[in-house]
Amino acid sequence: MDKGKIVRLILIPIVIGLVVTLIVRQVLAPSEAASGGAAQVEMSSVVVIAAKTPVESRTRLTAEQLALKPVPRAILTGSEFTAVRDVAGQITQVALEPGEIVLKSRVLPEGKGTMAFQVPEGMRAMTIRIDELSGVAGNANPGDLVDLILVLQEKKPDRPNGTARLIYEGVLVLGKGPAIDKGDAAKGGTEPQKLTSLTLALRPEHAVEVALAEQVGLIKVMLRPAENKESDRGRLLFSEQSYK
Repeated sequence: MDKGKIVRLILIPIVIGLVVTLIVRQVLAPSEAASGGAAQVEMSSVVVIAAKTPVESRTRLTAEQLALKPVPRAILTGSEFTAVRDVAGQITQVALEPGEIVLKSRVLPEGKGTMAFQVPEGMRAMTIRIDELSGVAGNANPGDLVDLILVLQEKKPDRPNGTARLIYEGVLVLGKGPAIDKGDAAKGGTEPQKLTSLTLALRPEHAVEVALAEQVGLIKVMLRPAENKESDRGRLLFSEQSYK
């Protein structure tokens, strides 16, 4: 067989095959790179919690107001939530727009933050004046439960030593602090005296009764055990006989 015939039958098909192979590889390379890049982008995404609907500030978040949102891992700050259960029940400090990522700095767990965020739903914060003897020596702290006793000090012929009644049980203490003595304040003084105060969580109608009790007599505080499981928490014991 002559050389020309060998070139036509063997070498030329081999060269054509190599050329075709190179062309195919060049065509497929961009698509493979694109698919690999997409997989890499997908792997670098993280699902975080965002607002599903507009949410006003000072609103307790529910699961229905929240949605999952994938975001690039590179933009995470560490303040995001990754589970709805971690956000539901917390209170917004600012308004949230739909699609906005919920950050830890924009919500507060129940019972945290300023006093307004700590007042239980349906309750009001009210402050009463106490001293060392009426306020268990200042040992009632925020989160504790106390009972209130009304002492009527007015002496009557049939009750020369006055009377005392348990009027409220299981009251939540929200805060405590110094109070200004009225006599000292009238003189223009501003220095805290030995008197202190307790801020309590009360239902509005109960707060009215406690305010009246404070005006007609002396309120003394009893501190309950830390692990109190009694069923009479929040029970008001006022009656028309309370002030007689």
